[in-house]
Amino acid sequence: MLFRSLELIFAFITLIVALYAFKVYKISGQPQSKLFSIAFIFFSISYFMQSLLNFVIISKFENSAYDVMNIHKILVLNSWGIYLHMVFFLIGLITLVYMTLKINSPKTYLLILLISFFSLVVSLNKLYWFYFLSSFLLIFIVIHYTLNFSKHRQVKTLLVLSAFIFLLFGHIHFIFAVNHALFYALGHVFELIAYIFILINLILVLKNGKKKR
Repeated sequence: MLFRSLELIFAFITLIVALYAFKVYKISGQPQSKLFSIAFIFFSISYFMQSLLNFVIISKFENSAYDVMNIHKILVLNSWGIYLHMVFFLIGLITLVYMTLKINSPKTYLLILLISFFSLVVSLNKLYWFYFLSSFLLIFIVIHYTLNFSKHRQVKTLLVLSAFIFLLFGHIHFIFAVNHALFYALGHVFELIAYIFILINLILVLKNGKKKR
């Protein structure tokens, strides 16, 4: 039950991050801020969908008899929750990767999407592959922000870099978390720290942006 509550918390935090990023875009006019906002909207949708279906599963489990049909429905709903989370979260990550490329090429964005989803569809273990693929994409994002921090040694840049490092560690932990509750819990803790860091960074950026106006 705790993890399901965390998913709902993540949904709200990522939505707030998306709104703050969009405010930064309105002030700065930078397309990267707009893409950052879009990416976190997809993250928020992924958590909302998973959280919603998890609560439906809990209500069905508590209010129904233990028969084969109800267990089948619960398993189907659980699968839908996992798949919808994977789809929307991957779209968000791919949007972030596209943002780091700093190019205006919808074809490139579509190509990365198609390759990623095709590899997910044909994989034998979709959950493991999702965490592996998301970790790979996060490594690319972490490298981008590491290079950015080496050029601009600022607290705000360090916050974003640290956030994506925590998010990367969280997803690497999830690779081992399928059958281990401790790794699963640590993965969620890393995710929570990451989103809080990103939110703090955007609040700082927005405050500085308003001061300069």
